[in-house]
Amino acid sequence: MTGDVNIYMNDMDDPKVAEVEIMIAEPRSRGKGLGKETVLMMMAYAVKNLEIHKFTAKIGDSNTASLSLFRKLGFEESSYSNIFKEVTLEYIVTDLRRAELLKLLEDVITHTRSSDNPSDFLLREEAIA
Repeated sequence: MTGDVNIYMNDMDDPKVAEVEIMIAEPRSRGKGLGKETVLMMMAYAVKNLEIHKFTAKIGDSNTASLSLFRKLGFEESSYSNIFKEVTLEYIVTDLRRAELLKLLEDVITHTRSSDNPSDFLLREEAIA
């Protein structure tokens, strides 16, 4: 297993807010775009099937790779916890962003191994019916 991506709908005041997190556990799998792809696909799924209108992400301030990833995806800083040394980022799902995320579900890009070498991936486009 390379890692995982999760969403948590734990905002009792607004059930259409989801916290998203990702972990790429294997160092050799990092820096290949897997994190970006899986976060976007999870967000697209959540927008389409769960009607999520806002995503949050809580990231340790020393985790520069994750902070960079989420900022590149359009997340913006909403708060900082001095106690936990943690940045909270938000992504508001506007009509334009919703359309962009749903477009991802039409042409899914998946990673498949081309050999026994786990770090050797091919990109393959698959249409979701």
